[in-house]
Amino acid sequence: MRINAAIRAMLATTLSGSVLLLAACDQNPPAPEMTGEASGEATEAVVSEPAPLPTVDASAAASAGIAAGLDMAALVERRDPERLLRYYTNALRVGDWIDAARAWSLDAQMTPEKLQAEFGGQASPKIAVGKGDTEGAAGSLYYEAPIVVDFADGRPSKRGTIVLRRVNDVPGASEEQLNWRIERTSTLIPQ
Repeated sequence: MRINAAIRAMLATTLSGSVLLLAACDQNPPAPEMTGEASGEATEAVVSEPAPLPTVDASAAASAGIAAGLDMAALVERRDPERLLRYYTNALRVGDWIDAARAWSLDAQMTPEKLQAEFGGQASPKIAVGKGDTEGAAGSLYYEAPIVVDFADGRPSKRGTIVLRRVNDVPGASEEQLNWRIERTSTLIPQ
């Protein structure tokens, strides 16, 4: 189950309800929406009373804001490995295990289930990534940075390094190989 989808749906409901409430504040009723099929026929949509607004706690709203703001373009990043790390840590913070797994190389065989088992829990992990170094070797670029993961639910903190890799513009490299991806981390070893 994707928690983020539920949060997004809740926010969409909240936003549409807010628009209807604002429209109701005006003395004029909102204009009916026109819908139509591909044939060009238009029918008038029924405007109903707005549903009560759901309550959203601040942490869920903040998490939804991060999830909605995930920098998906980081998955095709070739210059800045830190951009992929920001994407990855934000996905972990909101429990978006599917998108977090996309930051890993295919060779690492990382799955959303492995990430959820490692980072899931009662509270979102706090993840800090330090400044790393880039080195080249055998047609590839590597970026290694220190990483600290703190858990608010009493689990011990994890410290280690995270290593990203991309092929260094070698002829014949695939699009996937040219983009930064997480290759390994000493805090989490894929099984």
